[in-house]
Amino acid sequence: MKAKKILAITGMTILGLVVVSLGYIYFVILHTISDFTYFSKAVLHPRVSAKEAYDVEPVPGIKKESIFIPCSDGSKMHAWLFKKTGADKLVIINHGAGGNLIGRAYIAKRAATANCSSLLYDYRGYAQSTGDFNLDTILEDGLTVYDYARKELGYPADKIIVCGESIGSAVAAQTAAVRPCAGVIILCGVSRLPVAIRKIVPIFWLFPDAAFAKNKIDNPTTFKSVHVPVLFVHGKKDEQVPYECSEVNFKAASEPKTIVLLPGCGHDDLGVFDSAMFQKAIDDFVASLK
Repeated sequence: MKAKKILAITGMTILGLVVVSLGYIYFVILHTISDFTYFSKAVLHPRVSAKEAYDVEPVPGIKKESIFIPCSDGSKMHAWLFKKTGADKLVIINHGAGGNLIGRAYIAKRAATANCSSLLYDYRGYAQSTGDFNLDTILEDGLTVYDYARKELGYPADKIIVCGESIGSAVAAQTAAVRPCAGVIILCGVSRLPVAIRKIVPIFWLFPDAAFAKNKIDNPTTFKSVHVPVLFVHGKKDEQVPYECSEVNFKAASEPKTIVLLPGCGHDDLGVFDSAMFQKAIDDFVASLK
């Protein structure tokens, strides 16, 4: 009888410790996702590449121009400008949350094939860019780069195409909502952050949307204020941002709009598979713009 009592007390103690531990873990996660600074650092993860990686010429036939774009806070954003001879349109490339501009040269290649120049840049605090970053500053950076393209590079609004990849889709959408442009290209775009985060880390289904730090990334709402042609491209095998996000964004966007789902592509290999289909989508979209 005494042994059973001891066993029961031990079991209750272990259960209590488990409950307390789980409660603590829940609190730590809740604190991380509800605090704007912590949440920003958890979502955005830049990477510095080796110096040699910056010496390559990633777009065949076009020599890149390395430039630094000044920001209002004194920071500077590193960018690569690919000017294609005879091209009158410029694609501004707002990349995703991870890595840096080097891994997004594939978009510049696609733009060049569609007879466009491109401006590919790193947000503040990424790689060779100075300053710090969070979920608000990257949205500001998109406007800064757009304004630079207009004022310093001399591109008229109707010759600028704003492109956003993954979380950069929010940067592109919010830029197009407040700045005139020819069109918008969205690659593997998010809808709202909690949706994408729950896809990557299922435990976040335990937390309601209200638990996440307040941020300005809400593409379905933003696209209602975008009144230029939009192309959505998404891989159906995307393991990070479900392709349904693009379907939600597409539904919210105004006409004219096009959505292309690539059956063989995931998130980080867009265009590696279904290459011809991907290029045709971009070519046709660019050709449709005046």
